[in-house]
Amino acid sequence: MFLFSLLFLSILRYTVTQETTSDIFDCPAGYYCLGKAITPIPCPPGTWSNAGAPQCKPCQAGYYSTKGGSSYCTICEQGHYCGTAELPPQPCPLGLYNDKLGQTECTPCGSGTYTPAQASVECTLCPAGSSCSNPALLPQQCSSGYYSNSGQVSCSTCPTGYYTTKNGSALCNTCPIGHYCLQGNEEPKPCPPGTANALHGQTACIPCSEGKYSAYSGAIVCDLCPIGSYCDKADEPPKPCPAGFFCLEGQTTGTPCPTGYQITLTGKSYCRICAPGHYCPNPDGNPILCQPGYANDKHGRVECDLCPSGTFADVAGLAYCITCPPGYICTNSRTAPLPCPSNKARGQTVCPTE
Repeated sequence: MFLFSLLFLSILRYTVTQETTSDIFDCPAGYYCLGKAITPIPCPPGTWSNAGAPQCKPCQAGYYSTKGGSSYCTICEQGHYCGTAELPPQPCPLGLYNDKLGQTECTPCGSGTYTPAQASVECTLCPAGSSCSNPALLPQQCSSGYYSNSGQVSCSTCPTGYYTTKNGSALCNTCPIGHYCLQGNEEPKPCPPGTANALHGQTACIPCSEGKYSAYSGAIVCDLCPIGSYCDKADEPPKPCPAGFFCLEGQTTGTPCPTGYQITLTGKSYCRICAPGHYCPNPDGNPILCQPGYANDKHGRVECDLCPSGTFADVAGLAYCITCPPGYICTNSRTAPLPCPSNKARGQTVCPTE
């Protein structure tokens, strides 16, 4: 036992020999002493020792010492890893992070995150309007027509009826009323004339139904063709109803005035009935007075009647023929009575003979 103690002391100590004396010292921290060494040997990088240690110890995992003669190892800092004890801490590469002390490797960032720089202690969530397909790369802005929420590895196409024309969109805009959206990366297009759209988020506009119109772009609704007009083309303004025709609401063409009716003005919703004393052969013309020798006592006639025998009409526009007076005759002309020589005839077509 005494012999073993002597051997152990010879390892833990070293001898300094001078000209007349030899002194024995304990091996200092950070060094080791072999046999009866004259000088202590420093611990190599990656190792350490306490005072009087028989040998150097390797740094434990996650610690390091980069210089010789270390009495302790330093713990690896956050954002770094220490895979080899004799080397300084290495920064976590892009896409990796380390939020703990004393680590030998870094942790990969999760899906939808990234590291803005090396030596990161945490991963950053990918911002809305961008994609992070590779944690080692900076976020890439979504192109026009695409969008993303935060934490996405890719951008999504704008859904049908939505759009965005700028890069880096966090959401897509709803296609407005009066417009349609075919492509997510294009501005909304106004509904062309003849169509309309009263709903948001549409990919097409609805054609105007018969009797309705939209004469301008971007219509929300088609308008009903107004009274006194007709709409034969949905993409054009209403046209005034022509003379001789009448137009009610929502008509694609004018309705001809019925027989015995007329209207000389355009844009009307009615026709006038021909008055007595007149006739109306043309629906778009003015009423015509019955000529002398003719009369008309009814509404809505297209011609006047010749005065019967024994009557006359000496002026235009009479509703009734006048009975021939006594002493006169009314011949075929029927425009004026002629006096009989005997002055005895009354309402006759011939005068009596004496």
